[in-house]
Amino acid sequence: MQEPYVLPIHFDNFQGKHEINSDSLLIFVEAYKEIAEFFGLSVDIQIGVPEEGGWKTKLTISAFVLGTLNFIGIDNLSILLTGKESKEWFQNAHERLVKINEFITQEAKNIPDEFPKECTKQKNKMYQQFQKDGCIDSFHLGGYLPIPRANFHLYIKKLPDEECLYLGETNITVHSPDWKGKRSWRGKIGIIEDKESAFDFDKDLTGKFWEMVKLDKLLLHTIGDVMRVQLVKRPANKVKYLVVRVLSYNNEEIDSLISEEDIRKFAIFDLQQTNVGNKPHQTDFFNLLEQKP
Repeated sequence: MQEPYVLPIHFDNFQGKHEINSDSLLIFVEAYKEIAEFFGLSVDIQIGVPEEGGWKTKLTISAFVLGTLNFIGIDNLSILLTGKESKEWFQNAHERLVKINEFITQEAKNIPDEFPKECTKQKNKMYQQFQKDGCIDSFHLGGYLPIPRANFHLYIKKLPDEECLYLGETNITVHSPDWKGKRSWRGKIGIIEDKESAFDFDKDLTGKFWEMVKLDKLLLHTIGDVMRVQLVKRPANKVKYLVVRVLSYNNEEIDSLISEEDIRKFAIFDLQQTNVGNKPHQTDFFNLLEQKP
């Protein structure tokens, strides 16, 4: 075990709010742990008490190097990152943590295509969530330059087999809804030859629909309802179809169209955050931490 590594992290908010979406911090921490494993590290992360100035804290990271026999491809990755074989790089966890932070703060265009796809997916998750969080105006990791919100998309690398295809508007005849958001829905999707398929909802882009459901403002049935939606196909997902906007439900107008240009800004979706349940709320972490025993 190496000495703990302290990593300052700062989510800036230019309106002076000291809060972020709870998912933003949780996804960052979990993705950081997953990325660390690709660098041959097992890490434990403790979150410090937030300070003034946006949402600012320090992560205390305890790390130890995984055995080379248990880390497939460590030689190839270490050569790719450092030009050294793993035996030259094996003993230094701190050096690996520095490389992890460099990886997270590099634009996608600078990440080699040979880099492990699963590792890149974890980084994508971070910045996809930051895009969704209205409280984050910039992201500042350690001593690296702040990354403004307008540039978050530059840090998301499109993976060839996961590019999403915007299918346009279509009707879906609902056969099996799930109002609690614990599973995908099933229905007959008009744009794909009226075939019955499973589909999910983007929890943020369809928020108005779910708000009306919660407020009991729609006439809902168990089967046969018709919804007009904007639809995206995600070829690599188990549930391939994703509703990014509900325009109407049983002829009841719900929401306005999203332009195709705006949809393309969200072309890579957070693949583990698409089912709708209770929509995450903005959490004041000062109060949250103060309430902990």
